[in-house]
Amino acid sequence: MYDDSILNMIPVIYEKSEQIYNRLSRIWFSEQAHLWMSRILAFSFIVSLILGALIYNKIIPETEKFYIFRNPFAAIEIAFTLLLVTELFSLIFELPVSIAKSIGKQYELLSLIFIRFAFKEFSHIHGFEWGDEMKNTLMVMFAFAFGSVVIFALIALLYRIQKQFKVYEIFIEDRYFIRFRKFLSLLLLFSLFYIVIKDMYAFFFLRADHLFSFHEFFSFLIFSDILILLISIRYSLDYHSMYKYSGYILGTILIRVALLAEPFWNVVIGIISAVYIIFLTWTYKYMLHGTYGKKTVRLYYYPKTKKFKPYKK
Repeated sequence: MYDDSILNMIPVIYEKSEQIYNRLSRIWFSEQAHLWMSRILAFSFIVSLILGALIYNKIIPETEKFYIFRNPFAAIEIAFTLLLVTELFSLIFELPVSIAKSIGKQYELLSLIFIRFAFKEFSHIHGFEWGDEMKNTLMVMFAFAFGSVVIFALIALLYRIQKQFKVYEIFIEDRYFIRFRKFLSLLLLFSLFYIVIKDMYAFFFLRADHLFSFHEFFSFLIFSDILILLISIRYSLDYHSMYKYSGYILGTILIRVALLAEPFWNVVIGIISAVYIIFLTWTYKYMLHGTYGKKTVRLYYYPKTKKFKPYKK
């Protein structure tokens, strides 16, 4: 009796979470939210810039709490980090809509994170005298800039491949599956808030060397992707779909590895992982081209044959 009551609560939880997700999604993508976000980012940048200039010119003393502002260029890193955190919100709200789009969004974030890494290296420059420190910093900056623009180009290629042939895989209980992904997105949202609060405390009070742990968020994202894959087995054991989603999870894992790797290696890993996702997507589309042609196809899963086929009225 107790177990049945718990099972009966699951649809209710999914329904409530869907309502909360839909409301938050509408708010986040509204013009008013973008306006306020722009104001907050601009205000944070100006305040950081002023504090950096005051401390750099020794107008106010450098305290433990404001040590990061000893360089005025640190304002760029702070503002760009906050901008990337806002992009993480967009990624979370994109997950229930399309898993294929969410993987592209992850590589968009990786390209922006590489740009942030370049800004971070620039903020470490305390003077503009040419020397070994300047040479090493510029080498790392060029590496991140190159990696970012390569991934930017690869993302464009990925979206072009996805646009050439759109495939919609529809399950019989697709509504239930979407509700589950929305529930999972809310859990990711809570994990993002947890990381933001924890890292901000560590940054301002414990002198941590980073403002936000992007690799930690991608760890949560990996677990959520695996859970989505396992839940999808309820609807389909189709080999092609299973392989594609497993490959997407591997791409997310490689992104996390790239975020933890040393300079130059993280750029190499990021580019190789993006190439892997493109080749995976192209191969998947090529296999379906031979069966269904190049038109947009809606594939319905038939449990009796355990295969995806075009819907026939």
